[in-house]
Amino acid sequence: MGRALTGPSRSLGDRLKEEGRQALELEYQRAYDQVEADPPTAVTAACAILETVCKTYLEDEGHPFPSKQVLGPLWTETASRLGLAAKDVADGDLRQILSGLSSIAVGVAALRTHKGSAHGHSDAATRNYRLEPRHARLAVHAAHTLAMFVLETWEARKSNRP
Repeated sequence: MGRALTGPSRSLGDRLKEEGRQALELEYQRAYDQVEADPPTAVTAACAILETVCKTYLEDEGHPFPSKQVLGPLWTETASRLGLAAKDVADGDLRQILSGLSSIAVGVAALRTHKGSAHGHSDAATRNYRLEPRHARLAVHAAHTLAMFVLETWEARKSNRP
């Protein structure tokens, strides 16, 4: 099942175990376990891990949650607080990558809404295309890469505090 996940997903899994972040580990494991067996559930978990990493950061740092606690506003607030908003970065190369990270958050949330297990689906939507393990794996790896970068950036910011 989840053995098909490597790279950023494995690194994130190791980090979550070490840090004992149970809420994050639960969503990580759900995505990992369902990629092959139930791609819509894996996509929903990929979105949930991003929401969870944002909520964990905001809560632990004492920042208020946005009024809508869905990934878009959560990511915007987290990125802003961590200095990950593309508009706030002078270097063009990093700005391009950070813009891509924002696209990952928006894309994973949209895929969850349209094809994940969190919402009902119409017949027309299911005829459009069927979510396959490769789609779920893409969403999960992208989400895990973004989550890992948030955790690493958060750690770097904490270690640079006076």
